Amino acid sequence: VNTMHVRGKERRRGRTHGFQPNWKKAVVTLAEGQKIESMFQGV
Repeated sequence: VNTMHVRGKERRRGRTHGFQPNWKKAVVTLAEGQKIESMFQGV
């Protein structure tokens, strides 16, 4: 699992502007033959 910080984008509405919050993104890399089905059961 690799994680990265993603910067929030600027949002404008007319004259005013603001930013969406920053958030963290996770990238999961699986080896061949691996599955993560058990993690998402019942979601």
